[in-house]
Formats: sequence, C-alpha cells, structure tokens
Amino acid sequence: MKKTILITYVISLLSTIGLAQKQITKEGVIEIFSETSLFTIEAKNPKVASILNTENGEVVASTLVRSFKFKEALVEEHFNENYMESHKFPKAIFNGQIKNFSDINLSEDSTYPISISGKLTIHGETRDILENGELTVKNGLISANLTFNISLKNYKIEIEPNYKDRINDLIKITVHFDYKPI
Repeated sequence: MKKTILITYVISLLSTIGLAQKQITKEGVIEIFSETSLFTIEAKNPKVASILNTENGEVVASTLVRSFKFKEALVEEHFNENYMESHKFPKAIFNGQIKNFSDINLSEDSTYPISISGKLTIHGETRDILENGELTVKNGLISANLTFNISLKNYKIEIEPNYKDRINDLIKITVHFDYKPI
C-alpha cells in the first residue's frame, strides 16, 4: 500500500515538474472583423484553447469554428454553413513558435514585442504565417495579443457571387490569450 502511494506521489511530482514549463488558457478570445460600405462581418469566439511552452516559446491554439458568435443569427448561420463549412471543417488550429522568445524575461514584468511563425489551418487549408504581436508578463502571468489579416482566397473560402462586392477578401483577426500555469 505504501509503495503504491509512493509511486503515485512520484509520478504526480514528475508530471507537475514537466508541466510547470507550460501555461494554458481555455478561454482565449479570437475576434474577426471585416467592413465594406454595405456589409460588416463581426464575431467573437471566447472558447479558444492554447498552450504556451515557457521553455522554448512553442504555441498551439485550437478552437471550434461554431464557437464564433455574431450579433445576427442569420449571419452566423451563413458563416458556418456557406463559408466556413463548419460541418466539414469543425476546427481552426495554429501550431507555431515565438521566434524571439529568448529575448523575453518571464521573471520581469513588462510588455515585449514578439514575432510568431507557424502553420494556421482554417477550412481544411494550412498556410504558413509570420505575424507580430506582444507578450505581456505581469506577476508571473503571461498574456499575448496579436492582430493580423488573413485572405479568404488563401484558405479556399468562397464568397457567393451575390456578395463578392460586399465582402472583403481580407479579414482582420484579433487574438487575446491570458495564460495560467498548468
């Protein structure tokens, strides 16, 4: 009995040590925005999961496409059914690296400019991205912010012919993650 408890304790201690180098969020936020003179697309997704490896700057983020919420139900339905085809492509995933992570001092409260590169998969299409943002360290907690544009054409998201003049090809993506130690 004591041996089982000791083994369980050692395994749990080793797991904790291994996981201490990672921070996580299950409530990251991604917002999308596009505006033309006739049409505005605006949605928020507060259910984005992400893990940041604080040893090397590796980042993984994933969300269900259906978690984007729009002000108008009809726009949300068109987004999921006609454009994102979330029944075929239910997830959006990013897997990458903060390129200048070695310049960040995680023990010093500050805001650091970051350059992040990796692979972004949306609508079944994977593209390389390289974007700039910022990482903030405050009281040992890390938050990340990025804003960038993606092209619908690059991800083979087709716009209905009736809306081609009303929807921009470029969609603004804003990302905010508040990480917590595992």
